[in-house]
Amino acid sequence: MINSNNHIRKWYALYTRSRFEKVVAGELALKNITAYLPLVKLLRQWSDRKKWTADPLIRGYVFALLGNQEMSAAMYTPGVVDFVKFNGVPAAIPDSQIQSLRLLLESGESYETAGRFFALGERVIVTMGKLRGLTGELVQYRGRRKVLLRIEAINQVFLADVSTACIEKENHSFSMATAMG
Repeated sequence: MINSNNHIRKWYALYTRSRFEKVVAGELALKNITAYLPLVKLLRQWSDRKKWTADPLIRGYVFALLGNQEMSAAMYTPGVVDFVKFNGVPAAIPDSQIQSLRLLLESGESYETAGRFFALGERVIVTMGKLRGLTGELVQYRGRRKVLLRIEAINQVFLADVSTACIEKENHSFSMATAMG
């Protein structure tokens, strides 16, 4: 994509601090940097109420359209941890992929989030929903990915049907204090 000054601008993914996606998008806008934060409308339930919220579709990331001169300004935005990199270099994302994501979300058509890539057998922790705090192993059962909970002493296993959007690798920055808070 080329801006009015004939500078080539490309999309990049910025890795953010946990739950800082909206802050980063707002700060980038204040710097006149084009940002894209795909949001999804979710019905959240607390013990005393239900509320519709606009949550990031892809937690921990904000997309930014940047030229060479805007790279450092984006990097030093409050809440930005780093660029997503490939071989140590910020990885550009094709404009067509960002446009396709926008089209999908704006179309109103149903879609399923496959979430992040998790390897079968990987230890995971549930970070959202009624099973928040549950740890287990990611397995494939009857064509679907599930979280397997083992009770080895009695030789029993349980399979929980949990979206990959609600899990993280067990050694990720999720803590039980966060889960119960």
